[in-house]
Amino acid sequence: MTQRGKLRSMIAAMTATCLLLAMPTSQAAGAGSSAVQMRTVEGTTTAAAEQSAPLAAEQLDRAPAAEMNAAPVRASAPFAIVRAGKKWGALTPAGTLAIPAEYDEIVPYAEHLFAVRQGGKWGIAGADGRMIVPVSYKSIDPMTADTIIVQDAKDRRGAYDAAGHLLLPVEFRAVSPFYDGVSCVEQKKDRFVFFRRDGSRLSSETYAWARPFSEGLAVAAKSKKKAGYIDTTGTMVIPAKYEAAQDFSEGLAPVMHRGKWGFIDKAGAFVIKPKLRTDSISGFHEGLALVKEKKGWNFIDRNGKKVFHTRYEAVAPFEGGLAEVGRETRTANIGGFLLKTLVIVKNLPTFGRDIEMFDEKMKRGYIDKTGAEVISTKHDYISDFEDGMALVRRGGKWGMVDRTGSYIVAPEYSALRRFSEDMAAVKDGDKWGFVGRDGQIAIAPAYEEVHDFHEDLAVVSKGQKSFFIDKTGRVPFLVPSTITALGDFASGLAPAKIGEKWGFIDHTGTIVIAPAYDEALTFFQ
Repeated sequence: MTQRGKLRSMIAAMTATCLLLAMPTSQAAGAGSSAVQMRTVEGTTTAAAEQSAPLAAEQLDRAPAAEMNAAPVRASAPFAIVRAGKKWGALTPAGTLAIPAEYDEIVPYAEHLFAVRQGGKWGIAGADGRMIVPVSYKSIDPMTADTIIVQDAKDRRGAYDAAGHLLLPVEFRAVSPFYDGVSCVEQKKDRFVFFRRDGSRLSSETYAWARPFSEGLAVAAKSKKKAGYIDTTGTMVIPAKYEAAQDFSEGLAPVMHRGKWGFIDKAGAFVIKPKLRTDSISGFHEGLALVKEKKGWNFIDRNGKKVFHTRYEAVAPFEGGLAEVGRETRTANIGGFLLKTLVIVKNLPTFGRDIEMFDEKMKRGYIDKTGAEVISTKHDYISDFEDGMALVRRGGKWGMVDRTGSYIVAPEYSALRRFSEDMAAVKDGDKWGFVGRDGQIAIAPAYEEVHDFHEDLAVVSKGQKSFFIDKTGRVPFLVPSTITALGDFASGLAPAKIGEKWGFIDHTGTIVIAPAYDEALTFFQ
């Protein structure tokens, strides 16, 4: 992969990771590995009900957020990442370098911030070029709850804020973001404490295991046998009397009492009595919780009443009124006849985003809150929903469905992208074109390559030439013959390669930032 492609992938991955980190999940002590899989990025999986015993060092600093913050990565003012020689920097629309081209890598990190790398070490630079976090660390996690968690070469962790203040020294085995203003820290194995943002201890208590705060309360246990909950003053407000305990979600938390699961409220009173025997249970999501049975799952309501049962062994919690489920197809040889059968999945692979991370035999779909299969499990692949739509693959062809399961774009294309400015790129055979929101061809497939629409224009390639088209397929202006490559428009400018160097053109094709860089990416904000 080229540095240009790598940077684009890293930007996308960083955004996806930020979204993932902001997504609450529940944890169950002693439950073992659950079949309920949550969507993640880069091929990893997260169970909806995992152990709530102490998180491993690599998990605690990536613990689920108790508050949603799904804003995409932004830099506030427009910037373009550019390369001069072998070094990268950040350019303003005025053509000045906000961050000098002196880094081996630079990636948008958060508003006004960039992650920068020199050699094998990472740091954080501000949009004004000022260093926020020194370039001294092996890795830096995406910012969550205004917390920048860093890890040094000895795998010690600490935390900064967005202004560059050192909140926690880099000396701990694991560090969580400051949810509800408090960080859960593993000082060493089986020794957990809590810190405020000013660096002071929440209390003098040390715990055998603990969880980050969620909805104002945190699971904490003086011994590994009994867990309770502390508040943000460090007071044990729900006594440590449970064999297992999960985070609060929608005001309730699953706890195990005398070998059975129930749900308590924030006063510690049982709302759902501990009568559930299960090896896997989730917190509430959109009013429903998952309880594993020997043959499938029960969805229960806040009164503990079973709403419906499903035979899928792999089910994700509800999100936007739908829950993703999966089945597997297998070919059986019965008396010399080949028969395709649906078999319930035992271990569902990672639910992917817009990349293929699935078993070719996997069939997945979505159910609604009655248990009805709204989007059929006949699909080989279903992406996340964005803007009410999901990409699907069926029989090797790609289409797009809405949340009712209706096709917006019929599954008849060899490739398909999401809508951008009401146009979606489709590939028919070996040529690309575009469909509109009605699913009908708006621009006939005639191009070897196409970019998505940005600022009403899309880069397309035909033969050896790249140029822009508008949403009618018309060429709005002629690109000078000296320009051999193009990028997407943003902030009124598009990268353009003139000779061996990259600069930027405006909507008339006029060069407004002289070609001075060996590589230039699209402006982002």
